[in-house]
Amino acid sequence: MRKIVIGIAALGIAASAAAIEPGNWEATSRMVDIELPDSIPAETAGMVRQMLGDRTFTSTTCVTADQIQNAPENLFRETNGDCQYSEFDMSGGTLHAVAQCNTEEGTMTMTMDGTYTDTTYDMTMAMRGDMGMGPMTMNYAVTGRRVGTCN
Repeated sequence: MRKIVIGIAALGIAASAAAIEPGNWEATSRMVDIELPDSIPAETAGMVRQMLGDRTFTSTTCVTADQIQNAPENLFRETNGDCQYSEFDMSGGTLHAVAQCNTEEGTMTMTMDGTYTDTTYDMTMAMRGDMGMGPMTMNYAVTGRRVGTCN
């Protein structure tokens, strides 16, 4: 799951690739809410929220001019191909994308919506699926900014 979340941060970078400046990009993903099935006992739900919630993941990715020439979704490599896009639209400073991601726990549908400039982006992401406990949704806030040239 962490691999998918970090990859999602990279997707924010990738999503903005058609309009961004090449360089090192820092992405931060923070879980803001988790919706669990009503069938989960309150004590178990509390443990799951404590285990998964209130975590922030930060990653840095070098985006080269050559990579920007390719389709933005091709930059989403941190998931090792675990996510496939069914929708991807980036234009006029807005982004909308939907992908299906395969994890060890099950299949999740990831939906992202947000805005971008040449040096920043800000989006929300929802991951929905059945991870063995019944249907659940994890909601994230994802931000990114260009932090300099690639090393």
